[in-house]
Amino acid sequence: MYLQKISLVNYKNIISQSFDFHKKINCFVGENGVGKTNVLDAIYYLSFSKSYFNSVAIQNIRHGESFFMIEGDYLLNQRNEKIVCSLKKGQKKVLKRNGKSYEKFSDHIGQLPLVIISPADRDFVTEGSDTRRKFIDGVISQQNKAYLQDLLFYNKV
Repeated sequence: MYLQKISLVNYKNIISQSFDFHKKINCFVGENGVGKTNVLDAIYYLSFSKSYFNSVAIQNIRHGESFFMIEGDYLLNQRNEKIVCSLKKGQKKVLKRNGKSYEKFSDHIGQLPLVIISPADRDFVTEGSDTRRKFIDGVISQQNKAYLQDLLFYNKV
């Protein structure tokens, strides 16, 4: 899998910006508060249909705007894939792959495997086993649909 390009509109502090990526290494350099972490969070959003940093989806809409949109162009198994996630105030979040909406967001989990590590992950060491279990559940769920479905059922009970 290779993320070729990401485009953001009204996502957090980003008005409208596109980024093209190299196949190997990409670096984000800039002053504090310009949106480097928000770009990484948008990449996470395309894999999980949610923010890594903010559990309230509507708060990811840029202040004063009515919607956000994240669009990613991927090369996956020698095929071009387009993933679009958008949210408009007062409406449900929409996640599409190649123009087709998912019935359940959980159907998308594992299609674009991703692991994010942040400074907050020091909790793996300092906190209890629940923190480690949640992280491992997220990794396994990307590779095993049955595990994800069982986990979703377990968490409802």
